Amino acid sequence: MRLTTSIGIALALLDSAASLPVGEEQRPLSLPDEALERPMPYAHYSVQSTIRDVLVEHDIIDDVLDDFEPSYYLDINYPKSHETVLLGNDLPVDAVSSRPVFTFHSIDNSFYPTRRRSKKSDPCTTRTERKKSTFTLILTDPDAKSRDNPKMSEMCHWILTNLTTPIELPYDLQEPLKAKPGEIEEYLPPGPPPKTGAHRYVFVLLEGDTANLNPPAERPHWGYGKPRHGVRDWAKENGLTVVGANFFFAQNEKQ
Repeated sequence: MRLTTSIGIALALLDSAASLPVGEEQRPLSLPDEALERPMPYAHYSVQSTIRDVLVEHDIIDDVLDDFEPSYYLDINYPKSHETVLLGNDLPVDAVSSRPVFTFHSIDNSFYPTRRRSKKSDPCTTRTERKKSTFTLILTDPDAKSRDNPKMSEMCHWILTNLTTPIELPYDLQEPLKAKPGEIEEYLPPGPPPKTGAHRYVFVLLEGDTANLNPPAERPHWGYGKPRHGVRDWAKENGLTVVGANFFFAQNEKQ
């Protein structure tokens, strides 16, 4: 397993930080407003920096995304196989054959006006503004056909949009793989070819207007025709901002 020790720290910190409010109805522990005005523990910053450090360590930041400060933690689970995506863990290919379920938790200090926001923080500063935000979740493979030979990278595996908070799952997991509400690219199960090593499968959460999103022209290279082009280009083209990421490794049994 490639799960780094630093992630164990991050996940422990998320026990207290991941439930930060994304809307009035999701206020943690029903704290009064005056309590929400108090400075958050220093652990808040540690969660953001630890997630970013792992993304840098595995070249997610660089190969797939420009540098950013995560403001959401992506919780991704594959209920049929009882597997969870944990920022760089190994998952069997057959465990990720059907769509995952997910939620995303705010770790953005912009909810707390008494604190100084990072220059990279999201400009939305109130719960009302954040509640109106819309999000897009994607899955991409920067290692197609392999990490050493990414001639088909990035490969687009999924685009699900029109997401708001609180999240309502838009599909029935028992149904076969066919288009669901909000999907502009249906879920394409990871299928790394034999003898191509471990692939990084990267979930990215994007924030921004989803009313006029254009799907990529094709799955390889997200239609841009160049290796290692994909999410970064598509997000910029559609005016979307990266606010979170999570990933796992998967490889063909034949190596």
